[in-house]
Amino acid sequence: MNELWIAVQIVGALGVFLYGLSVMSDGLQKAAGQRLRSILERATENRFLGTASGFLVTCAVQSSSVTTVMVVAFCSAQLLTLGQSLGVIFGANIGTTTTAWLVSLLGFKVKITAFAVPLIGIGFFSRFIKRWSTPHKIGQALVGFGLLFLGLQLLKDAIPDVKDSPQVMEWIARIEPNSLVGILAAILFGTVITLVVQSSSAAMAITLTAAAKGYIDFPTACAITLGENIGTTITAALASIGAPLVARRAALGHFLFNFLGAVWPVVFFGGLLRFVDWMVPGDPLGSGESALLVAIPTHIAAFHTSFNLINTGVFLPFIRLLERLIEYIMPERGDSDEHEHELVYLTTPFGGAPELALTSARREVDRMAEVTIKIVARIQQALEATGTDRQRLLAKIRNHENSTDILEHRIGEYIGKLVHGQLSSSASKSVLSLMSMINDLERIGDYGEKISHILERKSGNGGGFTDVMEQELQEMAKMTHANLEGMRALILEHGPGALEQAREREDALNAMRDRLRQSQLDRLARSESDGASGILFMDLITSFEKIGDHSFNVAEATVGVK
Repeated sequence: MNELWIAVQIVGALGVFLYGLSVMSDGLQKAAGQRLRSILERATENRFLGTASGFLVTCAVQSSSVTTVMVVAFCSAQLLTLGQSLGVIFGANIGTTTTAWLVSLLGFKVKITAFAVPLIGIGFFSRFIKRWSTPHKIGQALVGFGLLFLGLQLLKDAIPDVKDSPQVMEWIARIEPNSLVGILAAILFGTVITLVVQSSSAAMAITLTAAAKGYIDFPTACAITLGENIGTTITAALASIGAPLVARRAALGHFLFNFLGAVWPVVFFGGLLRFVDWMVPGDPLGSGESALLVAIPTHIAAFHTSFNLINTGVFLPFIRLLERLIEYIMPERGDSDEHEHELVYLTTPFGGAPELALTSARREVDRMAEVTIKIVARIQQALEATGTDRQRLLAKIRNHENSTDILEHRIGEYIGKLVHGQLSSSASKSVLSLMSMINDLERIGDYGEKISHILERKSGNGGGFTDVMEQELQEMAKMTHANLEGMRALILEHGPGALEQAREREDALNAMRDRLRQSQLDRLARSESDGASGILFMDLITSFEKIGDHSFNVAEATVGVK
């Protein structure tokens, strides 16, 4: 029963630590907002800026897992190439070492509760500052920061003194890196811990705590750290499941970099330890309080930083070779692409980075807009076709409309979850605008399907449209198609005057609707058209005009009016 209680205490302490890390990361993301995306997008310029971007973003959110998931997501959204993503991953590996430094410098040599509890209090009560939103975001980060160190203190208190337990000490001795087998056993142990807790930061906290209490020595902790560096790659691997090929390759690149980067430290393990000891003051092999609480934790953090810096320096010049190795291991298959009703850019879970999902969500909406353009293009073709060719085109229109229904549901379900996440006010407005867009795009699909049914009824009734009526319908379909293309051009990027141009297109379509309606009334008055054909004609031009209305609604949403 005593062992069970200890296990529950340790799990609870880890829960507080991980929750604090999550809250702090969310708060920092909201405070940084769009700037995080801008920093990561600088990775497209060159490999060195990519590495710097990965480092800065990881330092900002205090989680390499968040950064690597961002990388996989940006690859899915075709914002990063494989080579660019590798540079970001290199920087993320360096950035994640800052967590170890925070814990080693602040977590053991001072009384944590002396500043952790006040930080939680200050952060919590900052939400009552009504005028500005920034204190709320910073306050959330402070709450997370306080919880992180409170969890570390709880973890330190929960781990029992095992020095008097010969069975435990014998087991720990098996993973001491006195030989190659011992080093590999320690690496495996670190990998398993990281896989279990799903956080390299939490695994590092466990390692630092165990070392600070004297349960494991400095060399053992360093070998375990190598394993934790490998174990952290599971996050990107899980995020890449079902993602496009370039995203899966990025996850493989993350694993290869961390795995191959752990090979040379094993070969030169003793030399690397001596280098770290020479670089950092203090005695990491001592057993006194200053060694346990200061020297050993800082030496472990320095070891973590050193081999990641060296790995980056070695791999960065050969990033193209690594890219070719990844492409060789994971080649193009050349089989079918994703169907249009399937998500492409939102296949990657964004984990703790909901704000950064907006870029991919917008690209998914752009794909949905492309489907609506296909619908009108098929209508233009169907107006000219006859017989089985027309029936084939009408069936395609309905398939496209079905795709818009499915995409509206899938995109809406995904981005709807973002509304309930921790978003900044500007990001929340963007989410609502995207929701408005997919609703109007789905309605465009509905009107496309309605037009297909009208054309089918026309075929069943044996025709009845005059050459002039056919020409007028083609003219309106062409203008509707151009209207949708102008709408789609605004979804990803729009400049000044975009809404005015969209309004002009909408007004022109309305004017054409009015002109064609009057022309049809004149034909009916002159008995140049029968009543049944006239009703179908009116339904068609009204449906085209309704497509224009929803197209303008989408244009308004792109600039934040809706």
